Amino acid sequence: MGLHMAYEDEPADAAPRRPRRPTSGLSVRAKAVLAAAGTVAFAIALCMLALVLALQHNLRASADLDAQKAAVAIKGQLGRTQTMPKRALIVAPGGVTIKDASGRTVTPVAPTDPSVTKPTWRSAPPAELAEPLGAGQPYSVKVSPSTTSLDSATGLLLRQAAPAAAGLVLFVAGLTWLLVGRALRPVAAMRQEFTEITERALHRRVPVPRARDEIHRLARTMNATLDRLQRAMTRQRQFVADASHELRSPIAAVRAQLELVLARPSRTDWPTAVHKALRDTDRLQAVASDLLLLARLDAQEAPPTAAVDLGALAAEEVRRHPGALTMDGDQEGVAVVTGSRVQLSRLLTNLADNARRHTRTTVSVSVAVEGGTVELAVDDDGPGIPEADRERVFERFTRLDDARARHDGGTGLGLAIANDIAHAHGGTLTALTSPRGGARLLLRLPRAG
Repeated sequence: MGLHMAYEDEPADAAPRRPRRPTSGLSVRAKAVLAAAGTVAFAIALCMLALVLALQHNLRASADLDAQKAAVAIKGQLGRTQTMPKRALIVAPGGVTIKDASGRTVTPVAPTDPSVTKPTWRSAPPAELAEPLGAGQPYSVKVSPSTTSLDSATGLLLRQAAPAAAGLVLFVAGLTWLLVGRALRPVAAMRQEFTEITERALHRRVPVPRARDEIHRLARTMNATLDRLQRAMTRQRQFVADASHELRSPIAAVRAQLELVLARPSRTDWPTAVHKALRDTDRLQAVASDLLLLARLDAQEAPPTAAVDLGALAAEEVRRHPGALTMDGDQEGVAVVTGSRVQLSRLLTNLADNARRHTRTTVSVSVAVEGGTVELAVDDDGPGIPEADRERVFERFTRLDDARARHDGGTGLGLAIANDIAHAHGGTLTALTSPRGGARLLLRLPRAG
């Protein structure tokens, strides 16, 4: 049995469940602070990177230009002599390399003053030549650019900008913490009030902030939901009270009859007593069946999606009550809707029974197709329904003054059940004035296809 139940809970061919990710324990306030601080830090980092790259590019171009000028100056200085002197005064921003025509380095010279970034001709220790160049011998001079200024400027920028960037990130984080906390203060008040609302205190509502923002709309939505919940609870309590009253009446009648029979068994007309008990039992069974159907409709169980010929249903209902119901027109095979045949048949039966209890002569049933809508009308020539009661008549356990007598056989649930079935099928049920002078109950359902 344990293995069988395991297979019922989780089929063998079912896909393995993914492990749930652990939810973060951070509050909305903390998440907003982290998001704001991270965004600012990322933006500052991008700006600093762009600034450093631009500065390096400019300083490197300037160093290359200085080195080029120094190389031209050195070549011009050495070219004024016929032969390369043994000792030469060379000042350059970086290392100097002199090569002969064959590409052989003949004068490797280190920079004489590393702090000099521009070619300045002044007294400096002479550099030793590897060997002198002959007169007229071609040679090339190459000066390496100095990176001292580049490194110094980059380091200075980073040392000064890093503290400022950290301070800005901390400032943004603190400001975000304060602003988000102020914005979420109404949420804390709403949460505190909402936790104290119970089924016995559905009249309470969450506070609505004055600022017309998302929190304002959230509070109004929550209050609207509480209004609907309060109305549903009130309706449910009234329904339970009415149902208890409707069930108690036939039970009390059956009990009284049985007690009377037991008190006078020899003087009891048993067929009459049994007939009365059966009549009250039928009423009790009808109320219980109606309550069960209403419970299913309240659960919003989707009706089966099958094609139902509403004209054929109306014709069957008329044939079951010959003389009491008449059919106007023939729409069989045309007025087709989608839904549950059993529920739609119950809807039509309730409408017909309600009309037969109030009509003076006969009840007329008609079916018509208007575009994409199927209309079914049940007309009688009775007293009709006052305009002020045309909405209330569809409420549960509602009886108008002229139909409150229990011998009429109504439970006050017929039109309520019909209205719920119509809504479950995407349609409407309205009470109007009949051309025959009585009441017209008009059902509108979407046509199939």
